[in-house]
Amino acid sequence: MNNAERGNIKISIMRSIDESQPHSIFFISDYVGLGAAETIRKILYEATLSGVLEKAGHGIYIKPKVSRFGKVPVPLEKIAKEIALRDKCEILPTGSTAANLIGLSTQVPMNLSYITTGSTRTIKIGDRKISFRHASPRNFAAKGRVMPLLIQGIREIGEQNIKGEQYEAISRFIDRMNDPYLQEDLLLAPAWIQRIIKKNMRQ
Repeated sequence: MNNAERGNIKISIMRSIDESQPHSIFFISDYVGLGAAETIRKILYEATLSGVLEKAGHGIYIKPKVSRFGKVPVPLEKIAKEIALRDKCEILPTGSTAANLIGLSTQVPMNLSYITTGSTRTIKIGDRKISFRHASPRNFAAKGRVMPLLIQGIREIGEQNIKGEQYEAISRFIDRMNDPYLQEDLLLAPAWIQRIIKKNMRQ
C-alpha cells in the first residue's frame, strides 16, 4: 500500500469519527472494507495519540465526551451493547448486574456480567471488566426482555432473601417496564420464581 492509499483510508476513518457523537464506540472491524486490519489499527492508534479517540480495551476505541466538570466516562453497558451488535449476538444482564437493574440491589457493580448467545470471554475496560458467559438459546426464548431480567436478578438474590423490600422493588420494576409479554413469558421461569413474580403482577 502506498502513502496515497493509506492517506485516503485515514481521511475516511477520521471523517467518520469527526461526524460521530461523543461516546461513539469504534472497532477495527468497522473499517474492514477500507483496507488491511493492521493499517486500520495503526490509524486508530494515531487517533488516540492525538486525543481524538481513547483506547478503552483491546481493539475498542471511544470518542471522548467532556462536560464542564471534566471527562465523562462511557457507561460499560453501552460498550457491552456495541460489542453484541458487532458480534451479532444477544446478551442479557445476569448476576449482580441484573439485580441492580431491577432494584433488588442498590450496590452498583464494579464489573458487569452477561449471558450471551456468543462466546464466553472477559473484556477489560481500564480497571473494570465486562464478562460474557455463553448460555443456551432457551435463556433468550422470551418475547419480552423483562422476564429474563427478573429470572436472572431473582436467582442472584436467592429465594430465601426475597422479602418485603425486595417484593416492592420487583413490583416497581414490573410497573415501570409495562411489558405486554410478561404473562406469556412467565411460563419460562422456574416454579419458585414464578411464585415470587405472580405476587407482584397486576391481576
